[in-house]
Amino acid sequence: MSDTHELYHSIFGSILDRTEMTPYLMLWAYDYKTALAQATKMMGNRGFDINGGDELTTCENNRAKRYVDMALSYCHQFLFPFLKEQLATLIGLNSSARQYYETAAQSIKEIEQKLNDNEFGRLVNEDPRHLFLMASSRKYRHLFYGYNEIDMTISTEFQQMACALLKVCHLIKSTEEDNQDINDFVQLGLYFTSNSLSLNNLFDFDWKHPQPTMNESSLRAYVKISIFFERLKEFIDLDRGRNLYIFKSGDGVDVEIAEVSSRLKTMYSMATKLGNDFEGESHIIKDPLAVTFILNDRNDTLKLFHALQKRGIILQETVVSSSIMQTLFDTPEDMIDATHRLMMSLNKSGHNNFIPENEEVLQNARDFYNALSRNSNRNVHTSKSQKKFQCKLNFPVPIHRCQETGKLLQPFAYSQRRRPALPCFTEQHTLPVELRISDRRSWEESEQRGDSHHDAYKFRQLVSLMNRLFKDNFHFPKEVDSMLREDQLSIYP
Repeated sequence: MSDTHELYHSIFGSILDRTEMTPYLMLWAYDYKTALAQATKMMGNRGFDINGGDELTTCENNRAKRYVDMALSYCHQFLFPFLKEQLATLIGLNSSARQYYETAAQSIKEIEQKLNDNEFGRLVNEDPRHLFLMASSRKYRHLFYGYNEIDMTISTEFQQMACALLKVCHLIKSTEEDNQDINDFVQLGLYFTSNSLSLNNLFDFDWKHPQPTMNESSLRAYVKISIFFERLKEFIDLDRGRNLYIFKSGDGVDVEIAEVSSRLKTMYSMATKLGNDFEGESHIIKDPLAVTFILNDRNDTLKLFHALQKRGIILQETVVSSSIMQTLFDTPEDMIDATHRLMMSLNKSGHNNFIPENEEVLQNARDFYNALSRNSNRNVHTSKSQKKFQCKLNFPVPIHRCQETGKLLQPFAYSQRRRPALPCFTEQHTLPVELRISDRRSWEESEQRGDSHHDAYKFRQLVSLMNRLFKDNFHFPKEVDSMLREDQLSIYP
């Protein structure tokens, strides 16, 4: 076979696991001018509007620069600071894994220095297409020949950082463009943070007054979430005397809830989730909104689960079946009291007075346990000690638009009484929700202690992502995981 022929077969696997780019379009690019034109075509293949030309329009050039800025912000404001803080604490333990932590911390410091190199930054800021040229320069060495009338060569460090930065740009771009429903929540999250609004405690947020400065995408997400919470609030009363929420099943059976916790996932968290998924496809993000019911009594879990089904919050056809998981109960026998309480509440709602036999309760507990526990080991980054029931919903929400203008109608301004006077049409959307149930003691133990602590889990996620993004410059061995988890038990006792 001729040396000038190349066979391209790297269609499988993830772009995040590459250490360089070897694009076919650069094969005959022997100088900077040609390489820049080819990079434009590469961007055209990635969703940029090049209109058949060799140059980026001003708006598309600005869009590309925005991705680069967001990628650098992800690294410098989120990824690196969190990892450095956690590593400093881990190093301070002086454990048997200290050398791995020190190596990781030093690697991050060196990566920061490379990304902050003035010449590298100047090349990136001058033209975002330079990232493609630099990332491809290990194989194609002539891509900057003729740049500023010199035959410039690209260092290994620049090539590696450009490749890594393109990977982060890919993650950021995926959250915005690959899935328009997910993009709605990205835009809403950006709106909240830019206006100093918290992404937590959304159940108590006043959803009846959206701001006029929202764009169409963020407003659409805002309306979806507002519909969900208002639907939920139809069935929940606040008992101020006991400082409790009461979920009303509708048939005379109430469930006491100590707290309703909720949060909107940030764009950074979504990018991290994508980066840790092998396929890296945005359809895996099924939990931009998470809602957690925290109970005082663990044995009310099945009772609430059943009440949520009665009220239509949980339906068989709207639950992602592979997401159903419970780690709150250790064995079927451990679930007997919760099952008995559920059966007694069903008897009450059915106006029955008989007491279930022990064997019947045990058999139902076994059936519940087997059905709800089968996916408990799916997430490699989480901990087996996390105590909760969870499922992911595609909650259906109707979105109304004005018939004449197509404008999105806000559900609270658009009351039932006004509908006959304002012709409209309806679009059916879904709201991805991760719904979780736990009791206060189990939740605090599983979310705030040991290797199940949120920051401990987040650290393991980000270290795994660093291994992919900065493959040539960062390596944290999987073999250290058991030692890491032991050390995290010490940090979060």
